[in-house]
Amino acid sequence: MFLITWFRALIARLGQPKHDKDKVLHIGLSMGTFNPIHLWHLQVAQCAWVQFLLDFVLFIPNGQPPHKDGVVSKELRFRMVKGSIRGNNKFRASRIELDREGKSFTVDTLRQLIAEYAAQGYKVQLYLIVGMDNLEKLHLWHESPEILKLCKLLIAPRNSRLMTVEKIAELFPGYKQHEHWDIIDCPDSDISSTIIRQWIASGKFAACADYLVSNAVRRIIIRYRLYRDKLAA
Repeated sequence: MFLITWFRALIARLGQPKHDKDKVLHIGLSMGTFNPIHLWHLQVAQCAWVQFLLDFVLFIPNGQPPHKDGVVSKELRFRMVKGSIRGNNKFRASRIELDREGKSFTVDTLRQLIAEYAAQGYKVQLYLIVGMDNLEKLHLWHESPEILKLCKLLIAPRNSRLMTVEKIAELFPGYKQHEHWDIIDCPDSDISSTIIRQWIASGKFAACADYLVSNAVRRIIIRYRLYRDKLAA
């Protein structure tokens, strides 16, 4: 019995494709509170994957967001993320920040990801997907200059007419487009987690929020009666 088990394990191992250690993995990172994750998050990630030929996109919910309090529990937010990306083999959910103690700082996550993939024999190029609202606050992030050394920024403009190359260049003097940052060609949108929470809390527009999130997220919100408190973060 042992020999049969060992032989099957050997065959399975030999059948696994070997990865090229000289190949660079191009990994998109969609990071945030995801309170809740909504359809524009998914659309932006899909557009980034196509445009920049990414191997896959990691969705990374914050464990303890450094600048936010009162968010839905991390396990429920992780379930919403997993439910939203189910069926897309180019999207993956990561617990890297959920399982790490203390506040979730982006720079720590970037370092940890690079180290973990290096330990597996992979070289990586990380692409951090950011919305314009976060881009304008990036200089306030913990060790923000280091972030731009560890990854390339992929910027999702909510309004492509206002978010021009010149506007972004003003925010990042000394950093070059295509080398340090680029713009995702994605549909404009005003969808936000804040609007979803406000609509659900108001009651009046709660049903309208159903079409801003995936069915999996909608079911979790209904089952656990999330965001009904008008003071919900």
